Amino acid sequence: ASSTILFYGTAGLAVGVLRAETFGWPDPHTTAGWTIGAGAEVGFAPNWSAKLEYLYIDLSTSQFGITGVSNGYSASVVRAGVNYHF
Repeated sequence: ASSTILFYGTAGLAVGVLRAETFGWPDPHTTAGWTIGAGAEVGFAPNWSAKLEYLYIDLSTSQFGITGVSNGYSASVVRAGVNYHF
């Protein structure tokens, strides 16, 4: 039996909450940014597949409300998974 391999790319909107505390006052800030990534999924048995995916996430830089301090966040994420297809 042969395996089926799917290579894919993904891109989209990323939304996150950055939290800070100033003199005991919480200062959460919701910010939007973007994400882009690529992955592969391989079928290894009837109705089963495994995947490996890389994502880069960049939440835009903005200012906290209380202090006005600039903030931003970026991250690289690697995800692996096993899927059952109904």
